[in-house]
Amino acid sequence: MNGKQTIEERIDRLQTGGIIDLHFDLPMDLYEKRERENVLETEFLPELEAGNIGVVGVAIYIEDRYLPNAGLGVALDQIARLYAETQTCQRFAICKSHRDIEKSRKEGKIALVITMEGAEPLGTDLDLLRVFYELGVRAIGLTHARSNAAAHGGIFAASGSSQEGLTEFGRDLVRECEALGVIIDLAHINPVGFNGILSITTKPPIVSHTNVRRYHDIERNISDDQIKMIGERRGVIGINSVLVSPKKEESTLDRYVDHIEHVANLIGIDGVAIGFDFFEFIYSQWPESAKKELAEKLTTPHFIPELRNHSNAGNLTRKLIARGFSDQQIEKILRANWLRIFQEWL
Repeated sequence: MNGKQTIEERIDRLQTGGIIDLHFDLPMDLYEKRERENVLETEFLPELEAGNIGVVGVAIYIEDRYLPNAGLGVALDQIARLYAETQTCQRFAICKSHRDIEKSRKEGKIALVITMEGAEPLGTDLDLLRVFYELGVRAIGLTHARSNAAAHGGIFAASGSSQEGLTEFGRDLVRECEALGVIIDLAHINPVGFNGILSITTKPPIVSHTNVRRYHDIERNISDDQIKMIGERRGVIGINSVLVSPKKEESTLDRYVDHIEHVANLIGIDGVAIGFDFFEFIYSQWPESAKKELAEKLTTPHFIPELRNHSNAGNLTRKLIARGFSDQQIEKILRANWLRIFQEWL
C-alpha cells in the first residue's frame, strides 16, 4: 500500500505543473453544439481537470461537407464559439503568447492555444493569415489528409500521396507564418511537402500529433528519417493516441509509450511530447454511415482503453514511471518540451 501511495504521490507531483496536449478537436464540436450554452464547462472541464491538463492546442478543422464555399465562415464561427464559451467559464483563457500561457498557468487556468489543421479557411488569400493571427491562431498545419491550395496531405497508406510539394501559395504561407510567429506544424503533410517546409524555415518545427511508422506504417505518420530531421532542428514531435497500431489488439498504452520511446531513442528526450488527438467523443456521436465513410476514406480509429480522454492522462504518467522514465524526462514529455517551443516561437 505504501508503494502504491508513493507512486500516486509521484504522479500528482509530476502533473502539478499541468500536462500540455497540443492537438484537440474542440472547436468543431463547440461549433456543432452552437445552439447550446456552457458546453466547454459541462462537457470538457471535468475531464481536463481530472487529467491535470494545463495547456491545450485547440484545432480549427473544416469537414469536407463545408468545403469549398463555407470553410472560412465555419472557421471564424469555431473561433467565435471558443471566445463565447471561455467568457462564460473563467477556468479557461485563450492565450496568444508565451507570456499569456505562463500567466494562465500561474493563475491555475487552462490555457487554450488556437491552432489550424488544414489551411482551407485561407483559400489563397495570404492576408487572411493576419486576420486569423489577430484572432489568436498560433500554429498551422497546412493540410489534413486531403490536398488544398497550399500543399498535399500524407495518405493513410504506406505510399501513394501526391509527388508534388508545396504550392507557391504554400511556400508564401510558410514564410509569412514564420515572420508573424505562427508555429509551423508538419502533421499530416505528405513527404515532399515535409521536406519543402524544412527547406524554407529556420525556427524549430513541430509535428503536433503523429505516430512513428515503425509501428503503423502509413504516410500520415512519421518515418525515422523525418524524426531525425525534426531533431536536427531542435523541433518537437507530439505522440497521437489514435494511430498507434493498425491492429485493435495492439492499440495499447504500452504501444503508445513505445512510440514515445522510439522518438526519444532517435533524437533525445527533448524532441518528444504529447498530441493526444482524442477523437472518440466526436466519433461516438456519428451515425454508422459516417463511421463507415471514415473507414473507407481514411482509416478505422482504434482507441486505447486506458487513454480515451483527458481524464485518463494520469494513466500515461503512471506507465512512463513503470517503463523507467526519470522525473525530469517525464516532465519534458508532459510539458517542458512544448513550453520551450512556445518560448522560442511566441
